[in-house]
Amino acid sequence: MNRIPSVSLRRDGAAGEEEAAPDPAALARWARAFCVIRFDLERGQLVEACYPPGALASATGLDRLVAFSSFPDSMSHHLPRHRSSVHDSLFSFRVPGPSPSASVPGSRRGFLYGFVFNRQRQDERLPRGGEQKSVVILSHAPYSSLFRLLLQILGPLCFDVGPSALSMVASHVAAWPAPVPGRPMELPIGSAALRVHLPPAADDPGPPPALLPANPSVPYGLFHDADLFAAFRGLLLHLWTLWELMVVGEPVLVVAPSPPQCSEAVAGLVSLVAPLLYSVDFRPYFTIHDPDFARLNALAEGEVFPPMVLGVTNLFFLKSLKSIPNVVSVGSPNPNSTRVLPVGGQSHGSGNGINGTPGKLKLDKLAINKFSPTGLLNSIKLRREGPLCLMTEHKEALWSTYVSTTKPDTSVLNRLIDAGVSPRIEESMSVVNNEILRRHFLELTTNFLAPFGPYLRTTTPSEGSSPFVDPPLLPPFHADEFVNGLAARGAGKFLSKRMKSNWLDLYRRFLEGPNFMPWFRQRRAAAEQEQQRLWRQARMNVDIEKLMSKLSELERIDSFNAIERYLLREMENSRTGATESVTVCEKLKGDLRAAFSVLPKDMQQLLLSNPKRALLLQGSNEKIPGLDGIVSQTSL
Repeated sequence: MNRIPSVSLRRDGAAGEEEAAPDPAALARWARAFCVIRFDLERGQLVEACYPPGALASATGLDRLVAFSSFPDSMSHHLPRHRSSVHDSLFSFRVPGPSPSASVPGSRRGFLYGFVFNRQRQDERLPRGGEQKSVVILSHAPYSSLFRLLLQILGPLCFDVGPSALSMVASHVAAWPAPVPGRPMELPIGSAALRVHLPPAADDPGPPPALLPANPSVPYGLFHDADLFAAFRGLLLHLWTLWELMVVGEPVLVVAPSPPQCSEAVAGLVSLVAPLLYSVDFRPYFTIHDPDFARLNALAEGEVFPPMVLGVTNLFFLKSLKSIPNVVSVGSPNPNSTRVLPVGGQSHGSGNGINGTPGKLKLDKLAINKFSPTGLLNSIKLRREGPLCLMTEHKEALWSTYVSTTKPDTSVLNRLIDAGVSPRIEESMSVVNNEILRRHFLELTTNFLAPFGPYLRTTTPSEGSSPFVDPPLLPPFHADEFVNGLAARGAGKFLSKRMKSNWLDLYRRFLEGPNFMPWFRQRRAAAEQEQQRLWRQARMNVDIEKLMSKLSELERIDSFNAIERYLLREMENSRTGATESVTVCEKLKGDLRAAFSVLPKDMQQLLLSNPKRALLLQGSNEKIPGLDGIVSQTSL
């Protein structure tokens, strides 16, 4: 966990000088609103303060939706039963919202991300024995690593100085440079700085599927900071099944005792399939007040549940959304302990560590190496009772009708470290374990996507050939041909060790699921754009005189026409302010004159009869009348 230093948010300037309001456009690059939500005993959830003022009023019902999503379903019954106690928690939600501005990098259209600092205070002297309030950052961008850090400053500050902290922090955020998705950034906040590595933008295709990212600590998808190990410690053997469910876009209901646990688990699931673009709707913390609840609740028996991942704490959803085919329960009812014991019941003091010393996480604790009649009976009972057994007792389990293909990788599980009974060591060990798990699933996903590489492979002009011909098209993709070819070639060394004999079924489900086509189209567009860049660079590097000397008269004429076509296109691009196009234009003008000089005299006279072409050959920077018409006729 990142430690937040104490900071001073005082602005420089003369005493009493009125501080200028933050630039709304600059602030909107990062966040839509900063809010304080209060739970009123008489009126329910209320927006107590919001900056910028009215930021939630422009959309119908947004203030109410944000308010209801910013609190646990009920005051925690597991807080210490002292005369007075305070419990702080961080969680996130994702709700339908207005379409974001195109100027906001990394945003996903139509959704807002909420990041919540919630404080519950129990005091028997207060009405109903307690009160609660939430500080919320609302943004179009899923920058969880950043906003969690910022909330650890803004949350306590709001409780210390009041709602004025919202505008104070907003002024610092508005002063930040524009977000650079996929890059590390250092963002000043008062006397400190937040060092974060933003996730890639939603339209960033990520690394080529045949290449494993060199640095697994760099985010290649959303929620790279999610604590995967802590969220699924009791379900480590099921991580590979959960990975498949996410890859093929199956609907999943995540049940947890608290919003922090369910939102962390949903974020962990989404991050599990990086660098694959996850296109399924997901809600880290879903409540009955969400506008989509009525539609989901109205699904008739036997009707297919739409692809969604919903994180819930209200057990009412187990009955109202009973058609969802995959239910996973995570977390511990005790919010004071992040330790989650493996299924099968190991006592808290039975860790591998001796006196708090970390050790290996033994596989027999995960019931993978050892048959237990009791464990078998418990498993049968759990399956027979179904998710509704969570109504009486929370337990970590997965209920699913899905037949998995991928086998748990025992070599990965053997490398995980158990912190024993020391909470201090547990936090650092969780970082190590997350790195191990994330590296493995990054490698697993990359190898799974590798067979699509030939359909996304770019080409460059061969040595000695002309770069002025049209680049070849990428190979056409047909699902049936792909599956047949894959069946003939096999799964490959990496996957064959980790998948069962029905591994082709996973590819078929992926091709038919909601994640494949958005990812493939994005990767395809990126490959085509990269191929155009490579051929453009080749045209910049070519020695035109040497090339022309090798061509026949007919090939020289074709090359002249091709150079003219590319020149007109670059001139059009240069009008939009593309500085690179200006450099390319100068190179192509020289190439055009060189190609013209080796043409037969009668052909030269015929070409010069066109005044627009004559201007090009003179190397004039004068705007050519009717250039748009030439471009439309000659462009590829």
